[in-house]
Amino acid sequence: MNETGESAVLPENYSDKVFAILLGLADGATHARDDIDPGATEILPLYMADGLLEALEWARDGVASDEAACMWLAALRGYKKLTGSFPAGAPEPLSRWIDKEFPKVEIFEKIADGDPKNIAGLNSVEMGHPGRPTTPGADSTGVLPRAAITALLARVPVGTTESLARSAAFLTHDVQAAKSAVAAAKILRTAIERSEESAGEWESLLEGLEGPSADALREVVTKIRENISLSPSAAYDAYFGENAVEESEESDVSAAPESIIADPEVRDPEVDAYAVALLAAIYGTEAVGDRPASALDDIISELHDRWMDLVA
Repeated sequence: MNETGESAVLPENYSDKVFAILLGLADGATHARDDIDPGATEILPLYMADGLLEALEWARDGVASDEAACMWLAALRGYKKLTGSFPAGAPEPLSRWIDKEFPKVEIFEKIADGDPKNIAGLNSVEMGHPGRPTTPGADSTGVLPRAAITALLARVPVGTTESLARSAAFLTHDVQAAKSAVAAAKILRTAIERSEESAGEWESLLEGLEGPSADALREVVTKIRENISLSPSAAYDAYFGENAVEESEESDVSAAPESIIADPEVRDPEVDAYAVALLAAIYGTEAVGDRPASALDDIISELHDRWMDLVA
């Protein structure tokens, strides 16, 4: 992790923002699913965060490591958690602390599915990379939550953030999705560093992006930027369309007849996980202060503490 380039000056509330982003990934996904059980959407990024954590641990001990390989091996452990086994013929990495903690997570029904391209891309004997993607042409929103994870690494050149986000995307997707992932990571990193002031930089990071992941990222950025001046809780509600102004008692506007009320919107957990992570990067834990408890809270708290022990 020694690429040249512009490095970050961390905000005083960096620790708070890291914790909020991890919580936000889980909150956004569960909010989208309207369910309390955790899902693949947030579980895979948490495993990838542990992969980066392992790379940091090696670096602390003076041992060079391949961050992309660490994320891949961690993702394979996540794959096993989600499917019951490692991909046939793939490496079978040893368990770490997170694998020992997950059996303690209470699941009422089942772990919710995430982007199917994530599982399909990991179902390979080899690690996906730019020269050999495991799923050629794959582009979907599943790369966005892990992009948020790669933006967490402190005090590294922007080029390192770009490299990590690209590598994380290529584990399961192809070049178009990787470009979106790089932009998503850089957008979230600017929010960590400069909070609301970063919003003016986001549009330039989206230039030239195409495809499903890019379209979703652009929509998230637009919604959040439009409400950047609101309080953290109001900005959260505005993103989810839950801040409609109530009619006063004096209003003569009648409520819509029940027969024409629209069906609930079908949401993408991958997109909403990234969106709440971005809100958390801007506002810190105030963005998720009203969230319900998550089954993953204990793991998230432990991951945050281990992360801060290495990067603070």
